[in-house]
Amino acid sequence: MSDTDSEAPAGGGELEAYRLGRTYAMLPIAMVPEACRHVPAGPVTFVVEGRRLTDEAILGSAVAQGTTDVVEGPTGVDDGGMTVHVLGAADRLEHLRFDCFDQQPHYHYIDNVTGSNTVVRIDTHAEGDPTAWSLARLRERLPEMLAHAGVPDLAEQVRAAPAAVARGIDQVERLLG
Repeated sequence: MSDTDSEAPAGGGELEAYRLGRTYAMLPIAMVPEACRHVPAGPVTFVVEGRRLTDEAILGSAVAQGTTDVVEGPTGVDDGGMTVHVLGAADRLEHLRFDCFDQQPHYHYIDNVTGSNTVVRIDTHAEGDPTAWSLARLRERLPEMLAHAGVPDLAEQVRAAPAAVARGIDQVERLLG
């Protein structure tokens, strides 16, 4: 590594290798209501859904949002598995999503104000099973992740209702099992 590789690039931005995921100027693909199971958990609602991610689904979502300029073209993606959506119980907006997919598991920080989302790949070599990892994040880091997603008030509500949130996570675990 050269000396310049360890410094921030001109303009003060981050080196790509150190960015947390990749941000897209669109919201994630919408839930399919008939495939969803809602789990109330105090200030949040978890939604468990079986999903399939394809180029067609990505393009359809971009068309629906008027953001086709964000789509980079066909990638050949065909992946799927279980997903856990994290919604605010009061606003019913999704703020986090854990896609425990078979090939490319990842999670999303969702910014409803800007209409964007950051996708972060789960490193299964380091983290192991994506479902177990996601459940551990829900149990151990949910307030911190919600705060990072831009909803610090919801993060505080989650901290203030640990029993209700834990009961919900237990039910999510049973649905994922």
